[in-house]
Amino acid sequence: MSLGRRAFLERLARAGIASATLSALPPWAHALAANATRPKAATSADLIERNDWPEHWETTLQGLGRSWDTSNDRFFVRSHFPVPHIQPEAYRLEVTGKVDHPLSLGLADLERMAQTEVVHTLECAGNGRGLMKLPSTSGTQWERGAVGNAYWRGVRLSLVLQRAGASPDARHVWFEAADQAVLPQAPPFLRSIPLEKAMTDVVLAHSMNDQPLSALHGAPLRAVVPGWYGMASTKWVTRLRVEKEPSDNHFMVKGYRYVAPGQDPATAPPVEEIKVKSVITRPLAGARVARGKVRIQGFAWAGAAGVRLVEVSTDGGRSWRPAGFMGVSATLAWRQWATEIDARNPATMTAQARATDGAGAVQPVEAPLNLGGYGNNSIHKVTFHVV
Repeated sequence: MSLGRRAFLERLARAGIASATLSALPPWAHALAANATRPKAATSADLIERNDWPEHWETTLQGLGRSWDTSNDRFFVRSHFPVPHIQPEAYRLEVTGKVDHPLSLGLADLERMAQTEVVHTLECAGNGRGLMKLPSTSGTQWERGAVGNAYWRGVRLSLVLQRAGASPDARHVWFEAADQAVLPQAPPFLRSIPLEKAMTDVVLAHSMNDQPLSALHGAPLRAVVPGWYGMASTKWVTRLRVEKEPSDNHFMVKGYRYVAPGQDPATAPPVEEIKVKSVITRPLAGARVARGKVRIQGFAWAGAAGVRLVEVSTDGGRSWRPAGFMGVSATLAWRQWATEIDARNPATMTAQARATDGAGAVQPVEAPLNLGGYGNNSIHKVTFHVV
């Protein structure tokens, strides 16, 4: 159900909110109110519905390959709990904990702070889980499309924290959000990140690809934690808690850890920085391509070290040729790559792509197994037909 501008104004009037409140909101908040909609089933041909409620939507490889920046309507969606709907005029961001000056900021307050626009790649930590050779897992069976690259506009988290003034013993920032579990016994979803990371490059985003965030993507405000898996980029953020210790929430202590069989989750390494990875978006699996020069292309991404090299093999990994980068290059955004091969005779061929990051880490043939199916950066193989 759509909430139009007239209905939005009527609600304000019924609530006794002065028109000054509405006029104080920044333009993107007006647009958010005027275009607020309830989430609906994935209708784009570029989206695969892995779960209908909460929404788990995966982008097809064909959809990913359409452009370097992933449009909002084909960007993957991952929600732990039902999507909350927050009225822009009522929204507050609280900053509490180990700070000298606790804050309560509305959208207009955030708009008055210096704005920044960045482009970053977000990847779900479970991307590729459905392709891991696991006996069983309760997680969503993502294949390769729980990833996307977008422009994000908002306020640097460091500016908010500087205004609040972190105490000398502060070490971590907790993100609390508006989404709630359906069952009261279920723990809330909460993540924290080190203060050092929070002060470096994290953005509190209100816009995505020059459009106000939709409810599905975290409206009216979400964190974007570049270089880390997507669970760190908390949506619907309502409170920042600055603390000495990391969060003790279930999704920190037991969830999102690389747990080996028989291992205590509390002792397992946490899922944090994105592993170097690449996907082939052309040709698609099963495609029929004409003889001659065959173009192979895709995207590659990594954590802080960035992508240094992408190589392609068409002989089962016996030899590898470097691919060329093309298009835009931006820190912590994926790189588009391409190469051409000679295919003069009809044949069935398999192409593989592997990426290497700036620290020398190389995509493995098969990623190490873990019970949660996290961080699967196994080499992508695509079989196609030359005709």
